[in-house]
Amino acid sequence: MEKVCTAETQKQGFEETYTFHIQKNGEGWVGWIQELPEVNAEQRTREELLKTLAIEFGKVLKMYETQAETWDKQFEDDVKAGKLDRFAEEALADFQAGKCEEI
Repeated sequence: MEKVCTAETQKQGFEETYTFHIQKNGEGWVGWIQELPEVNAEQRTREELLKTLAIEFGKVLKMYETQAETWDKQFEDDVKAGKLDRFAEEALADFQAGKCEEI
């Protein structure tokens, strides 16, 4: 195997920096994204590998985005339904009892 080449990127709308690793492996190429272990590939050429990694990267980020939207919607629904009211009440009671400090 040859030396690993790395490149970093940031996807608009995401705060994290993603590190792409690619490496020649015998007759082919392997690659992965350090921060997203589910994104990895092996292809015959460097160009095919880069294209595959970019496609898989996009799919995983879209999946994360969809999960975040679903979580946000569920959170909003729970707030509207009053499911989190007891937590606010507990925090306020703790503060009033002197168990917390204002920051």
